[in-house]
Amino acid sequence: MKSYEINIKQDVILVEPKIEGNIGAIARLCNNFGINRLVLIAPQIDHLHEEARRRAKHSIKFLEEAIIVNTLEEIKQDYSFIIGTSAKAGLNYNVFRQPSFPWDLSEIQNVSQGNIGIVFGREDRGLSNEELRYCDFLINIPVPGDHKVMNISQAVAIILYEIWKELSQTEKKIAEERSSTGIERKILFDLVQELIDLIHYEEYRKPIAFHSFTTVINRSFSSSEEIHSLIGIFKTILQQLKKTKGSV
Repeated sequence: MKSYEINIKQDVILVEPKIEGNIGAIARLCNNFGINRLVLIAPQIDHLHEEARRRAKHSIKFLEEAIIVNTLEEIKQDYSFIIGTSAKAGLNYNVFRQPSFPWDLSEIQNVSQGNIGIVFGREDRGLSNEELRYCDFLINIPVPGDHKVMNISQAVAIILYEIWKELSQTEKKIAEERSSTGIERKILFDLVQELIDLIHYEEYRKPIAFHSFTTVINRSFSSSEEIHSLIGIFKTILQQLKKTKGSV
């Protein structure tokens, strides 16, 4: 069966990262969650450092193929939607730091195509207000403990998981929208009825067999492709059966 997927790509964007191990761990997360590429804005260290490679393990390709740029501004046009992240939720007067939370990411289901950039700030001071201006959406992970700031790789893991969860729901909706129609099922049922009428079978059992088949199909909520596959099979059976009877 064909796999229905949303047509978007996701990039993880790190602003001025300065810890090799964090970059490596995030490269591994990119691989875990099917991220398109890792983008580094003005990295403060060598992202191909041995420690980064060690933490990346089998995901070194994200380090080797990382995109290096100088500012967030120069890549903004590459994305249809940019999600910013911040450990610091703003007060009411700071409009650039009014966050949403991971459980509010359901809105991302409205993004069905294009590229999404997920921006994570500096390990020590996050994103500036100027950088937040380039973000369409700001996410904050509330932490109940005394220390409110998470390690960046942990934050990346949480955000990527939440985005994956929401986009999976989108894929599910797309698949459900492709469920079979009554017209498609009728085509299949007509073929099955013709086949039942054609074969040597006790007459009183024929309507029972037909009803049983239609009930099973209708209860299964089969997809359009599944029904079309069955239509092809039953058409072939009928053609071969008619050909056989005609040659007798």
